[in-house]
Amino acid sequence: MKSLYITCCICILLASACKKDSYLTDGGVHNANTGLSTYEYLAQHSAHYFDTTILLIDHFGLRDSVNKAGTFFAFTDYSINLLMNKEGYASLEDLYNNTTAKIITQYLFTDSISLYNTTANVQQEQNWAGEIAPCGVKKLLGTYTVYLTNSSATYSYYYLQYVKINGVLDGSTNAPEDDPTDLAISCQTTGIKTSTGTTLHVLVNNATINNIQ
Repeated sequence: MKSLYITCCICILLASACKKDSYLTDGGVHNANTGLSTYEYLAQHSAHYFDTTILLIDHFGLRDSVNKAGTFFAFTDYSINLLMNKEGYASLEDLYNNTTAKIITQYLFTDSISLYNTTANVQQEQNWAGEIAPCGVKKLLGTYTVYLTNSSATYSYYYLQYVKINGVLDGSTNAPEDDPTDLAISCQTTGIKTSTGTTLHVLVNNATINNIQ
């Protein structure tokens, strides 16, 4: 993921003199479309970031669901490892026995969610896990700097955050004083369009995924 990001930064610098908006503003790859299905894209990832994620999808029989979803906020194997360490699971079998399909479906949505239909304010969305996992999405503005031999250039980009709503949405009117803080998880890659019609986003490697039993 990091190498794609760096490559895109260089491409943006080279192209900026020709057309300001030639590339995506979120730091993603220039061509967001892939000829692979959502499942295939994750299963065939060159860096094998999703091998364990695929095992979870297979275990819960969610291959078709992943391909049919309008949006999927996918988490990497690193997030699964963090969850297993936190919960003290020694094996995948432990994880299978202590979670449900909602570990995946909470990140699946019917509609296409992208940088183009979100705002800086959290908009609540209905995921496929139902009311047990209320969530929302927002976009933020970030910057990065490209350093050359005698100069540097700073560029801005937008990225998405998946927001796990704990209790009620932060900032809601009449929210209780003890309402827990919502968990905002950034995306490291945004807006991949798969051949099955899914808008695929990839959460950061240290994402805290919700273990729904």
